[in-house]
Amino acid sequence: MHKYQQNKHKKLLKILKNHMVYGVLSSLFGLAACQSSTPSGMTTKSSSSSVERPLKVTRLSDGIQDVKWDIVQISGNKAKFFHSIPYLLFNSQFKQIQGNTGCNRIDGNYVMDTVKGSIDLNARAGYLSCDSALAQEAELSDVLQAVTQFQIHGKRMTMQNSRGQTLLVLERK
Repeated sequence: MHKYQQNKHKKLLKILKNHMVYGVLSSLFGLAACQSSTPSGMTTKSSSSSVERPLKVTRLSDGIQDVKWDIVQISGNKAKFFHSIPYLLFNSQFKQIQGNTGCNRIDGNYVMDTVKGSIDLNARAGYLSCDSALAQEAELSDVLQAVTQFQIHGKRMTMQNSRGQTLLVLERK
């Protein structure tokens, strides 16, 4: 029986060694595969030469998206600064709206037709409490839900509801 246990022990050791070798080889191949790929947003090598060059991020040059727009007026009232300048930014890559109410962040998504001047916003603001900012935040939240169209006049954008009433005035910075 003792000899039987020794043989069994030797077989187990052999199996363990084989699995360890297999595991080490798998890890090495996995690492080698990782090394051959280029990290996102870094550089690529041209197939015709060995010169590395940065990847380009595509941004729309329509003058509306990927531009910071400071909010100047909300429903005819001058926008107020609390902890930050109120602004909107339309991220063309992800079709996301970002910004600030003056106190809280604004996040959401949008669909925009720059030719027709139409826009559909789905945005929400954070919930930090700022002194005297609640009225402006509530008005801005309501306005963002009602906006359906926009017009550009130089560095100014006006956003209107479906009746053409101006709800927001913004300035490009």
